[in-house]
Amino acid sequence: MYLFKNHDKNVLKILIFIICLIAGFYFAKVYQPQSKTVRIYKQALKDYDNGNYSNSYYLFSRVSNMSNLKPFAIYRQAMCAKALGDKTSELKRYQELFKTYPKNKLSPEAKYLAGQLVVDDNPSLALKYFNSVSKSNLGEDYQIAADYYIARIAASKMRYTNRNKIFSRKKTAKLEEAFRAYLEKYPSGRLAVNVCSHWKKFNPNMKPEDKVLIARAYHLAGMYNESEQILKDVKLELSWALMAVNAYETHNYSQAKNLTEQGVSTYPDSVNPNDYNRAVDKYLDIFKSDSQLNYLIPLFAMAKGKHKDYIWNLKCAKVLNSEKLACYNDLFTNFPDGKYAQNALLQIFVINIKNKNYAKARELAADFLNKYPKSENIPMVMFWAGKIEQKYHNTSAMVSYFQNIINMYPDSYYAYRAYWILKGVKSAVINADLDYKPVVYPYKYPNDKDILSILMSVKDYDLITKVIEDEFIASWIEYQKGNYASSMIIARDAMDKLEVKPVKTDLRWRLVYPQNYYKQVKRFADVYKNNDALMMAIIREESSFNSEAQSGVGAIGLMQLMPTTAHDIGSKYSIDFNTSYLFNPELNIKLGNLYYSTIRGMLDNKDCSAIAAYNGGIGSVTRWKSTLQYNDTDEFIEQIPYDETRNYVVKVFRSYWNYTRIYQKQ
Repeated sequence: MYLFKNHDKNVLKILIFIICLIAGFYFAKVYQPQSKTVRIYKQALKDYDNGNYSNSYYLFSRVSNMSNLKPFAIYRQAMCAKALGDKTSELKRYQELFKTYPKNKLSPEAKYLAGQLVVDDNPSLALKYFNSVSKSNLGEDYQIAADYYIARIAASKMRYTNRNKIFSRKKTAKLEEAFRAYLEKYPSGRLAVNVCSHWKKFNPNMKPEDKVLIARAYHLAGMYNESEQILKDVKLELSWALMAVNAYETHNYSQAKNLTEQGVSTYPDSVNPNDYNRAVDKYLDIFKSDSQLNYLIPLFAMAKGKHKDYIWNLKCAKVLNSEKLACYNDLFTNFPDGKYAQNALLQIFVINIKNKNYAKARELAADFLNKYPKSENIPMVMFWAGKIEQKYHNTSAMVSYFQNIINMYPDSYYAYRAYWILKGVKSAVINADLDYKPVVYPYKYPNDKDILSILMSVKDYDLITKVIEDEFIASWIEYQKGNYASSMIIARDAMDKLEVKPVKTDLRWRLVYPQNYYKQVKRFADVYKNNDALMMAIIREESSFNSEAQSGVGAIGLMQLMPTTAHDIGSKYSIDFNTSYLFNPELNIKLGNLYYSTIRGMLDNKDCSAIAAYNGGIGSVTRWKSTLQYNDTDEFIEQIPYDETRNYVVKVFRSYWNYTRIYQKQ
């Protein structure tokens, strides 16, 4: 008995030893130091970016199962397989991802992509995947698309199993609602044409309103004949706007003109407002070589209904200055709650200021601030309300308005003007030493175990944007890729959405106002006696820091120089170059500084005049300064006749103010 027990113990020890040996061997085989994992992942990503998808697929497979990077490596394998056209491997990797890592943020998308792959061959499996996506938090666009696929599968199944059966509207309504929801939300979406095709097959006798949805999707996809065809049985009261824009695109201008005139006068309220506006725009484009006002006024006279305010607003913008006040007054009176009422009230306010009717403007400012407290025009109205109080020598009210702008809208052009007035600064710019501060990650850096930190360590920026929904991080990622223009634009738009702006030291401001090419700008600005912050502002507004930028009229590079202008400046200073060299940042910045210095010198060294001339031309600015009636810089800028130039001046000085505000040495 004792021997038997001893024997069992020995066997048990041997078994334990063997198990440990196997486990040790397996662990040695599976275990992978993090440093090695990172090297493998980086090399795989490099191969992927270089189009070497087969090797990339293999390397991603070597990422350890024990690593937090594994689910992302699997997703990347699926992308490699997709690039290679290997749908079988692509599907397997998606399935591996959401089955093995169901809580990973990429799993719902993997399930959606897997559903797309099997929707035709295995609709039951696809239905299972899409139902899961529809209930997930993946995002509204994916959910609506998933609902479309669910409806598509159900519709196909119903047609296949019940070919001779006529279904009631009640039974089919739910399916059609998914088609309808997609086209209403994403009429120009990537699935829109497919939605149209499947919806038509499912119900060839759909409602006229639904045919209009399909016609709009076709039109936006450039399928004008298909759009026209679907509308042929739809009453004119519902179809005229889309028929008009289709006719315009197919160069049937006579039909486009007749349809628009008949529509705005006879069926104005029965079409989508965007279609209505599009038809009116195309109508005016027919006469773009002539004076559009001659055709706009008769169209306005015949227009009726709730959408007439769009034509009214266009007319007010084009009539003579002497007629604008009455025009906008009538627009606001007739459509006090319409889409263009805010602009009408703003224009009435501005015109009264120009006419020096300060008492009326004072009332209008109060009305505007009360009626539109969330308007993007609040800083402008508050600024001019403050200027009016200044004219009435009501210093406390003026300071209150200006200080509120600085506190609530610190990055606005009007904060700049308010601050300058409060500080008694007479010139448009001041000499201020700027610190160079590079763009960095805009938040507190994540800890080493955070998945964001892990993805950052391997520089897989594309997948970061899939798992982290933050526009400033998206901007930072674009910056890391060298996409400076898109980076700045994303950050700019994100900052504009924030109701409460962060302090000027917040790292997000560096993304909105980056100092790209600052060393070159500083060097040449100093040489040619320009303000470096102002030169940065010009580059930001002209090209968004895209050195390859080229405008429709031929302006080139960072400072958007016209070749003839650049060569004239180069010739004057003995700088010989080929036009293609203007894409070189160094040369472009040098010539841009030279050009700016030249025009500033021709305009009494006034930066405000020079910025206006950089956009509108020296001749125009000289003429405006001699003909406009103004008492100060603010009144001059407000009266610049060219909307583009006036807006340009405001944008450049807003950027100048922020470069000075954010980077000035303390």
